[in-house]
Amino acid sequence: MPQHKVKCSICGRELGEKGYLSSCPFCGGIPIIEYEAPVFKVDESKPGILRYGSLLPQLRIAYTRGEGLTPIMELDGVLVKNERFNPTGSYADRASALISSHITSSGIRRIKVQYEPGFTRSLSYYLPRGVRAYYCVEKPLEIDVEDLFELASRGELSTCGNSEGVLVEYTSALTVEGLKTIVFEIYEKRVSVQYIVVPAMTGVLAFSLAKGLSELERSGLAIDLKVVAVFPEGSVIPDFLKNMDRVEIVRASNEDALDSFNYLLEKGIYTEPLSAMGFQVAKIIQGSIAVLTIGYKPRSRRRKSRLAEEVLKTLEKLDRATAYEIWRNNPEFSLRGVYKAIKSLMSDGLVCEEPVNRGRRKIILYRLCS
Repeated sequence: MPQHKVKCSICGRELGEKGYLSSCPFCGGIPIIEYEAPVFKVDESKPGILRYGSLLPQLRIAYTRGEGLTPIMELDGVLVKNERFNPTGSYADRASALISSHITSSGIRRIKVQYEPGFTRSLSYYLPRGVRAYYCVEKPLEIDVEDLFELASRGELSTCGNSEGVLVEYTSALTVEGLKTIVFEIYEKRVSVQYIVVPAMTGVLAFSLAKGLSELERSGLAIDLKVVAVFPEGSVIPDFLKNMDRVEIVRASNEDALDSFNYLLEKGIYTEPLSAMGFQVAKIIQGSIAVLTIGYKPRSRRRKSRLAEEVLKTLEKLDRATAYEIWRNNPEFSLRGVYKAIKSLMSDGLVCEEPVNRGRRKIILYRLCS
C-alpha cells in the first residue's frame, strides 16, 4: 500500500481523509495526496484506472463502471484522447469512480454534492445504492434542464443550506487522483508528444494532469511533457495554476470554440464547444494531443419496438444485467429477439456493454449509457 498524506496545495495544512471529498476548510485550496516514495507500475490484471494502483490511494472497496483506457485516435493529423468513451461520456467518471469507492469503503450513507457541470451528473450515475444524495443547486435557472431532471431522478435537489450529509466537491483530492490517470494512459501508450492540450474553466483538470506528470518524474522516469490549459476569453485564471512549471495557459475566443465545434461535428464527433476548444489549439501547436473531455452520442429518431422499450425498462430496474437476465424478465419474447434489441439499442447509443468477471468466467453486462 503506497504511503501518503493529504495536504492543501495552497496553505500546506495536513487534512487527512477530510481532504478526500472536498476543498481545504481553511483556505479553500485544492487538497492533494502526496506519496512518500512514488513508483509507477501498471497492473494489467486490474480494470481501467485501477491498473495504476501504485499511485492511487488504496480503498477497501474499489467501485468501477468501466471508466478509463479511453482510445487515442488521429483526426486530420491531430492526436485526440477521446473521453467520450467513459460510461457517462465524461472525463469526470475517473473522479467519480474513486469518490464512490471511498464513500462505499467508509460506510457513508448521506452526502451533499456541490453542483459542477459534468461532474455532478457523473457522480450521480456512479453512487452506489443506499447512499442518499442532496444535490446543491444554488442557481437552478442557470443549469441545463436535462441535468436537473437527471439529478432529481437520482437524489434530491436542494440549496444544501440545511441539508445533512458529508460534503462532496469537485475540488477534492480524489478528483485530482482520478483525473491524473489520463496522463498515465498517455505515458503507458508511449505517445510521442510534447504537449497535452485540455480545455479549462475551473483549471482542475490541468492541475491534475500536471500532478500526474510530476509523479511520473518522481518515479524516476524521464518526462518531457507539459499541459496546455485553454481558457475561454474573459475567464479568470485560478491562482493555483499561475506558477505551475508544467502548465502553460492560452486563451481561445468564442469564435474559435464554435469553429472547432462545427468542424468536429462534421467529422462525426459530438462534443461541447468548451471541449472542442482544446482541439482547435492542438491543431496549431505541433507535437500535441488534445483531450476531448466530454462527448455525446446522437439519439436515433427511429421508433423503438415494444421489445426495445421493455429492454430499457428492465435495465432501468436492474441497473445492469446479462442478455439472459433481461430475457428472464421478459419471457414472452425470444432470447434471440432480446439480443437483437440490445444490439439495436447499442447502435443508438442508449445501451452500453460492460465486460466483468463472475468467478472464473468473463461475461457481458448491459446497462443504460447515461
